[in-house]
Amino acid sequence: MFLRFLIPMHSRFNLLTFLLAMLLLLAACRRDGLTAEQRSVRCAAEKCYSLLADQRYEKFVEEISYADQMSPEYRSQMVDLVHEHVATEHSRHGRMLSAKAVGDTIDGDMAQVFLQLVFADHTTEEVGLPMVKVDDEWKMQ
Repeated sequence: MFLRFLIPMHSRFNLLTFLLAMLLLLAACRRDGLTAEQRSVRCAAEKCYSLLADQRYEKFVEEISYADQMSPEYRSQMVDLVHEHVATEHSRHGRMLSAKAVGDTIDGDMAQVFLQLVFADHTTEEVGLPMVKVDDEWKMQ
């Protein structure tokens, strides 16, 4: 009512349109609708697979929840196994280009993150990555 006397009709429409646009923009800032915990676990899972894509196998193995308890020999074997797995995938689909979290289920300190992998031959594959929270940090299980 107060606006009717201060602002002409066409200006009120522009103001209303502007306010509506701002509300939509603010909603877009929360576009994913994810909780902080979901963002955190998804980010950790994507980080793990980006280490694979970058062929940083030692760092990938360090993201396993019990990595600090591995003997040097066992750690070396894990690195070799990861390298072999990536080489097999590379021969089938080419290099992994990206990994994006597309879903998750979280139950306390445990989670399953679903990642969509995109390869050089344009194939996609969805994988589930079990995660566990260790000292407030998400790690591969």
